[in-house]
Amino acid sequence: MLAAQENRFQYVYFMLSGLVATAMLILVYISMSSSLNERLREDLAKTQRQLPFEKPNPHWDYSNSWRRIGNASLRHEIYSAYFDVRTDIVGSVRLDEEQITIGSLRIFAVLPERLRDYSLSCIVRFADFTSQEIVAEEAGAMHEVHNNTFAAWSIMCPLHASRRDPLRLPQAVALTYSSNRLSHLSPTFVQISYPRNMTDLFSKSRPTISVCVGPVQDNYSNVLRLVEFVEMYRLQGASHFYFYYLEASEDVRRVLEYYHRKGLADVFEWNVGAHLQDLHYAGIVAQFNDCVYRANVVDNYRYAAVVDLDEVMMPLKHNSLADYLRQCDEGRTAGFVFRNVFFHRRDSNDTFNAPAHVLNRLLYTQSKVKRTLEVMPAHVRSKVVVNARAIVEMGNHQVYRSAPGYADHVVHPTVGLLFHYRDKCINCKMVLIVDYTARRFGSLLFDRVDNTCLEVFMDRRGICELA
Repeated sequence: MLAAQENRFQYVYFMLSGLVATAMLILVYISMSSSLNERLREDLAKTQRQLPFEKPNPHWDYSNSWRRIGNASLRHEIYSAYFDVRTDIVGSVRLDEEQITIGSLRIFAVLPERLRDYSLSCIVRFADFTSQEIVAEEAGAMHEVHNNTFAAWSIMCPLHASRRDPLRLPQAVALTYSSNRLSHLSPTFVQISYPRNMTDLFSKSRPTISVCVGPVQDNYSNVLRLVEFVEMYRLQGASHFYFYYLEASEDVRRVLEYYHRKGLADVFEWNVGAHLQDLHYAGIVAQFNDCVYRANVVDNYRYAAVVDLDEVMMPLKHNSLADYLRQCDEGRTAGFVFRNVFFHRRDSNDTFNAPAHVLNRLLYTQSKVKRTLEVMPAHVRSKVVVNARAIVEMGNHQVYRSAPGYADHVVHPTVGLLFHYRDKCINCKMVLIVDYTARRFGSLLFDRVDNTCLEVFMDRRGICELA
């Protein structure tokens, strides 16, 4: 009896010892694989920097528009494609005697949220009109579909180059998939966007704040708010703006054209009208992602503030947004999340600080001084200023995916807030407090708005009419 128990204990002991040994071997294997993968990527990054990258489409003007893919009745559309030099976001990289991973293509499209295709492919076309088909490594609807039948899609196709032939970069790309036969028989190509200056591929990003503005739609006509928005962010340190135009009044178009002529803004066609009823908020997720990739890839800007026209990121302990980022960004932050408070348009106007000589007195950041006491949680109505090089997928209120090694930072509400000047209150019984923070920009802001309105609307003696 005792011998049987002893044999049982020995059996259990050997089994446990075997399991522990197996687990240790698995951990050693994972550790070695991880170490080898890190070394491979380090070697790839060094080799990649030595390659002779030349832009294949030097005359591309970077102006995109939505285009139908294949069968027009399906209403599948493609907007833009970017050459992404970051190999750390490519799942399976190559570095051998035959091939080397040189980057990837990031494509933005509008497709059915439940597209019944197991794989999508990219057809890349070169300057000599030869082509190559590449199976997408990533393809899927981005976040924030909100139960709509169509969604903004992000597709990533890795690019591998031959080590034996001269390096060629593709000039254009099309999407193909089995449920849309014409996508293969008659592909819709869009130009691939590269840096304006190819020397920026591996250089440090410029410490510039760009501003990605939500789609200008619903026949938007509030000219004064538009001018105030731009001038407020310029006072905060922003130097470039990206506007996506869907529908607006003639006066708004005049203002956008003015900023474009001055080199302060890019204005892009956002002809997504066919999907206004079945795509969340005019495709704002596709637009914000396109904008962040454009700021990173094309213009090499370090920061992109992702906001709407009624939102102002307001540092509370620094002179401006630029000062805050300069002092607080340690280099590995994907996005600085500013939590939301509301100012309501229905509140009475306080024009106490408006100088007597001012022509345009009702600036919303200066006349609305009562805000909600409650600060909303992070990622609920919040907005983010991102490090453009860190972003893989951007949402309306948060970063959904960043490159390895980057993480979000939620700005403490005593350090900074998102001032949201909403036309209609969500809960009109919320407790309000008086907040004069935005008035520290008042004297300069009034002058800048008046000067801009005078240059754009000289025929009206410098009056930017309210909507």
